[in-house]
Order: sequence, then structure tokens, then C-alpha cells
Amino acid sequence: MLTTHRQAGFNVIELMVVLFVASILMSVGLPSFGTFLANNRMATSANDVGVALHGARTEAIKQRADVTVCASTNWNTANPSCSNTAAMSLGWIIFRDGPLNNPNLTVDGGDEILYAHGPMNGDVTLTVADTANVIGGRQFLNFASTGFPRAVVGGNNTIFNFQLCDHRGDHDTGGGIAAGRWIQLTPTGRPQIHRAQDEVQAGANPAGGC
Repeated sequence: MLTTHRQAGFNVIELMVVLFVASILMSVGLPSFGTFLANNRMATSANDVGVALHGARTEAIKQRADVTVCASTNWNTANPSCSNTAAMSLGWIIFRDGPLNNPNLTVDGGDEILYAHGPMNGDVTLTVADTANVIGGRQFLNFASTGFPRAVVGGNNTIFNFQLCDHRGDHDTGGGIAAGRWIQLTPTGRPQIHRAQDEVQAGANPAGGC
């Protein structure tokens, strides 16, 4: 008597069906996952900037000192310094700056480095605008011991607006939420993060939107 054995596993047609269904699921799932990662990167980057600004203001009040945030290309060295030409997207430092009410935007004797941050995450870009709505130039801001930001230090305009963008540009991620972020320093020195697309892309944003 012959004994028949059933072959386990997929036949060719079943395998093709499985691959077809899997390709559909991947085509739907991968973009969604990519969007999730991009949204998370942007939120993290915006929070990094916001926390740095809030921390600098808090230290100025707590230490009753001038505290400066400036662009730095050597932020990760033993003796970091401010850059006169680099963008803050490449990194920045926060330090107690000089005698009270006499900041000079330079890390020198007696100054204390409080915090250092490296370049932005992934493809997130950071541009800035000062009180004169100028983008670029010497990139810094300074908090007085009151926690209020100084508009001008040594003839240089301080930054009041930060624009974060990524490869999505001017894109609505859903519910009117922009892909980018506009961080505005209020007159009292508190950072305000705008994420609504009609705010990020508004003409009122000196940094110009994404």
C-alpha cells in the first residue's frame, strides 16, 4: 500500500499572493513610518532649541549674570568659543558672559561654559533672524540678569527668531500642523514654539518659513 505525504509550505501561487499582499502593506506602512520619524526628529530638534533658550534665561536670572548663546564650530572641544561667521545649525554654546551688564560675546577669563550642543538632527536645518529681520551674520543672543533678552550687544543685533525646516518644506502634516517650526523669543525672553502651518508660514515670521 502506497503512503502519500502532503508537502508542507507554500506553492508558487500562494507565495506570489503573499508577496503581493506584503508589498501593498509595505507601500502603505513605510511612508507612514517615515513621516513618523520625520515628525519626531523635528519635534526633538525644536525642543532642543527651546530648552536651550529657556535654560539660558533661567541661568541668567539664577546667577544674576549675563548669559550668551552663540554659534560655535568647536562646541565639543575643551575650550569652545563663539564663531563670528558660522551658523547655529552647526552647533552652539551657552556661557556666562563677562562682568554684569557688560557682555562681550567672547568666552574669556572668568566666563563659564554652561552648555554645549552639536549640529541639528538629520536633515533638519536651522536658520535665524534678528530684530532687524536679517538672516545670517553673527548668530547669538544674550540674556541680561533680569532674564530679558538684549536687542543689541556691541553693535550686533541679537537673534529673536529661529526657523527649523526639513526636506518636506512647506508641508501640512495633518490638522494644520506644519512640518517645520518657528521659535520666537518673546520680549520677556521666553521661547514660544509655533507649529501651526498658518503661523510658521505667515508673513509675521521674520525667518521666512520653510
